[in-house]
Amino acid sequence: MADSFFAPRGDGGWLATSATEGPWSPRLQHGGPPAALLVRALQALPGPQPGRLARVTLEFLGPVPVGAVDVAAAVERDGRSVQLLSGELSA
Repeated sequence: MADSFFAPRGDGGWLATSATEGPWSPRLQHGGPPAALLVRALQALPGPQPGRLARVTLEFLGPVPVGAVDVAAAVERDGRSVQLLSGELSA
């Protein structure tokens, strides 16, 4: 059993471990691990301190394979007390 869901690849990307496997196929991830990786990237963005995420909406446009993934996050609209953030996970 893997110790974590993802291991850093060294180039800023991540490598999904066998712990991310979903119930439908050992080659496809369950939705929880990639969602957690995206939320981690959103939480790392600069913003008002102390700050917390109020709502996260995810759209899976297809299955996420167990393998290499890249994550990007950005501040779409900045504000003194409220921000709009976006993130994308690609395989």
